[in-house]
Amino acid sequence: MSFDPAIAVGLSVSAAVALLGPPALGLVLWRRLSAPPLAWALGAATFFVSQVVLRLPWQVPLGLWVAKQSPGPAAQTAWLAFSALTAGLFEETGRWVAFRFAWRPRTATGALMLGAGHGGVEAMLLVGLNLAVSAVLFVGLSKGVTLGLPEDALATVRAQFAKLTPSLALAAGLERLSSMAVHCGLSLLVLQAFTRRSAWWLVAAIAFHAASNLAGVVALKGLGVWPAELVIAAFALAALAWTVHLVRADREARASLSSSAPVAPSDEA
Repeated sequence: MSFDPAIAVGLSVSAAVALLGPPALGLVLWRRLSAPPLAWALGAATFFVSQVVLRLPWQVPLGLWVAKQSPGPAAQTAWLAFSALTAGLFEETGRWVAFRFAWRPRTATGALMLGAGHGGVEAMLLVGLNLAVSAVLFVGLSKGVTLGLPEDALATVRAQFAKLTPSLALAAGLERLSSMAVHCGLSLLVLQAFTRRSAWWLVAAIAFHAASNLAGVVALKGLGVWPAELVIAAFALAALAWTVHLVRADREARASLSSSAPVAPSDEA
């Protein structure tokens, strides 16, 4: 297995995006928009509870069982749709619970920060750590260091690395940027369920979440990595558009209320 520095750099950059990008985004939102840091932590906790505690413990074993049954194309598509729907249902309901019981100011900047924490911890736990380990494995195996792995595992890892290219090594980092944009937008959608007093906004968030997941996976399986990246980026751009609109409208409305508030009478003669 030969060492390709471009692949090592691609894996390292993607790992850095997934591990360092989320806290960096939170810092930017705090410094530029005065978004509350506590909302980032609440978003992180929301993801951890909704996915790591409540969904993945049964979804992963069920997925392995389904795979062993060698389902046909229709059954595989049904499973993908079910997985996408449950991801949206658990995560967006988790956001609704966070807004309902834990985050009462319910400002757009707070929702934006909550989404950054939610998508950020997902990137760090599910993608960033794996990419960092992959980068270490790639460099080590390229230099002849087995890192104590058994022979059958080494063969599997080497076969996976043999298919890797520098551009593919960067793809995971780019996908996380799109996913974090989607998560920020979804938090703003769920917020509308409270500010506009309609549960249909929660339904819209669940549907958009499920659609983005399903479309990305179907495009990946049917068309390849880069078409899938374009599909996910399209969802991210849509989410980014309404995020900017809703945050701007919320800030302008609050500024207008603040400027029109009555001024207390002076005690001076």
